[in-house]
Amino acid sequence: MGERLFLTYCSQCHGSTAAGGRSFPNLTDDDWLGAGTPDYIKTTILNGRQALMPSMAAAIGGGESVDDVAHYVLSLSDSVHDAEAAARGEAKFAVCAACHGANGEGLAAVGAPNLTDDVWLYGGSLDSVKHAIDNGLDNHMPGFGDLLGEGKAHVLAAWVWGLSNVPAEGAGQPSAPAVDRPMIAD
Repeated sequence: MGERLFLTYCSQCHGSTAAGGRSFPNLTDDDWLGAGTPDYIKTTILNGRQALMPSMAAAIGGGESVDDVAHYVLSLSDSVHDAEAAARGEAKFAVCAACHGANGEGLAAVGAPNLTDDVWLYGGSLDSVKHAIDNGLDNHMPGFGDLLGEGKAHVLAAWVWGLSNVPAEGAGQPSAPAVDRPMIAD
């Protein structure tokens, strides 16, 4: 039933396999912008979620500073970057650390993503990172509470949670469906 609910209400954004796409999170991995617990997922389904990153260009100095910080952000995940620019951007990243943490590992409490892995919701190219710093990001998942109600939201949340919490082989529990897990990049 959870899968049918997902295909009806969620697949338009998250894809029929729940692997997401640019600006729409992959729900089959363990990279959550929030807690990733069944209760968190259910609350998100019922009430929606607003993701917001303001433009940080002015706060870090604009122009070349944006380029330097973008290279530093890319360096955190061992992505292709200019090492000299990254070194210049490291100190300026302090402004970003308020949400992304001092090491760029993200803060689930505010929904700020981990910048040290290879998961890029809005693209992982230099241009994509610079665009995010210059312009900010604004993304909204609507709430489905009025449409689904508590019971259906509970079933849907359990199914979604199961996608990224597959039991170990031989644990005697059914596993989540196998799906492709593409990385979002430019």
